[in-house]
Amino acid sequence: MAPVDPADDQANFLDRLAARRPVIVHRRILWGDCDPAGVVYTPRFGDYFTSARDWFMRAGIDVREQARPESGGITFPMRALAYDFRSFLTAEDVIEMTVLVTAISRRSFTLKVAATKLPLRSPAFFATGTQVCLDKTLREAVAIPEEIAASLADYQNAQDS
Repeated sequence: MAPVDPADDQANFLDRLAARRPVIVHRRILWGDCDPAGVVYTPRFGDYFTSARDWFMRAGIDVREQARPESGGITFPMRALAYDFRSFLTAEDVIEMTVLVTAISRRSFTLKVAATKLPLRSPAFFATGTQVCLDKTLREAVAIPEEIAASLADYQNAQDS
């Protein structure tokens, strides 16, 4: 995969899927993500993680969540989120976020997003988030359905090989 040139008009995007196995998402940093000095506000990193996580759910393990609780079914809200910052991000930077599955338990799984700045692929940040399987009707944690657990395990096994 060729690196994205931040000056390239084709790279004029908010975020886009670059690969499915592992899930890789490219995202352009917007001026609105930044303080007046042009450095990304810390809370925006939660949005970056969530974007990569949503791409992972759809493209990596083929799970489509519905946002409305009245629709029933399950969803995977965040239980924990931690960051390890490696460099500043500024407006117009382009980052590449790679999603890895680091743990799977009966009711939850943990993802790690490794973000690098393009085009040089210098480390930008790591984010680790744990998602809990929640029954939207009961409003309580439940076991991850077998087919989703199998998809998570397949993805994790593929990234380890």
